[in-house]
Amino acid sequence: MNLPQAGETPPPWFATRLALGFSANFIFVGLYLPYFPVWLKAQSLTPFEISTVLSMSLVIRVLASGQVMAFADRYHDRSVLLSNLYVASALSVLLYLFTGSFWPILAVTLLYNFFFNPVLPLLDAITLAGVRRYGTDYGRIRIWGSLVFVLANLGGGWLLASGEPQLLLHAIIAAMVAGAAISFVIPRIGRRQAASPHGQEALTRRKLLANRPFLLVLAASGLGQASHALLYGFGSIYWQTLGFSGVFIGLLWAIGVFAEIAVFQYSKAVFARLSPVQVIAAGCAGGALRWALFPFVDGGAAFLALQILHGLSFGAVHIGLMHYIMEAVPEENLGAAQGAGFVLGGIAMGAGVFFSGPLYDGLGAHGFLIMTAVCLAALALLAFYRVIPTGPAAVVK
Repeated sequence: MNLPQAGETPPPWFATRLALGFSANFIFVGLYLPYFPVWLKAQSLTPFEISTVLSMSLVIRVLASGQVMAFADRYHDRSVLLSNLYVASALSVLLYLFTGSFWPILAVTLLYNFFFNPVLPLLDAITLAGVRRYGTDYGRIRIWGSLVFVLANLGGGWLLASGEPQLLLHAIIAAMVAGAAISFVIPRIGRRQAASPHGQEALTRRKLLANRPFLLVLAASGLGQASHALLYGFGSIYWQTLGFSGVFIGLLWAIGVFAEIAVFQYSKAVFARLSPVQVIAAGCAGGALRWALFPFVDGGAAFLALQILHGLSFGAVHIGLMHYIMEAVPEENLGAAQGAGFVLGGIAMGAGVFFSGPLYDGLGAHGFLIMTAVCLAALALLAFYRVIPTGPAAVVK
């Protein structure tokens, strides 16, 4: 259990301000993730070009985010760096207004993702530091991002129903600009001056990636999240082909996030009974079931029921990984740990998104069976994790 350290008092409204930061981030993500591919299709991009645009943004994550996160551990305050990156992201995303074809869209996507990709792991690192210092509840803070994600899904569905894809782009841009402004209320807690009670020697990202237990958990989590690549790239497009309205598509996304919210809400009770690695494994198993059923589901009610598994396939994997990092890595190295996870997750998701275009083009919904195999590969890695020396001490030594 992570207890507040003696003599440390959180800044005023600490949890509320972090919840606001997550909310601002997920207004953008809740619009971008389901509906940006729809806007790309409206610009006459092919499935291959759509998957290229989406996957190249993840290549930038691999090339830049790890270095930015490691730098954040040495920066005087992670929150200040976060705001600087957010402002640069907002200025970059405005350039979409001057695009309309593949190459300019790709260039703007690469530019804004260079700045924006580190924002969420920085916010996670700040929150995990608060969990360590002040005993705050990560799940209760992160849940607000998911709630706002639902509202953004529904709002984007309403815009999609209007039949004007350009409105989706305007909403995406407005959400990013609003997020940049809100980033200045995120608490400035600075770097810990005293050594972390968990800490021994400082851990670089290279040392973390050389540790087999840590590497296996991050790789399995990355595969679990990457199994969503086909859904993120072509889920809304596929549902359109089934004749679902924009509002109903927004509801489908929202139901999944409601399930995720339930996992976050009761995560404290879950972790009293299960280890973080067991929670990640449960999430990957839920993902395997979700994608195995996806091609054979027929009708709106069946899809609504199937979307509930998002609580496992995304929610359990994400919060399981956050708790694993929190228990295994000292505070002064949270940025490096988040960066390592972002690099591995970015590689897996980037490959998944890049191949999702040809996969959807060739197999349609049956491409989700490949995503089932990805989840099973993640479970195999976690099974191997059980036969080597593990535990927090194995990571921090």
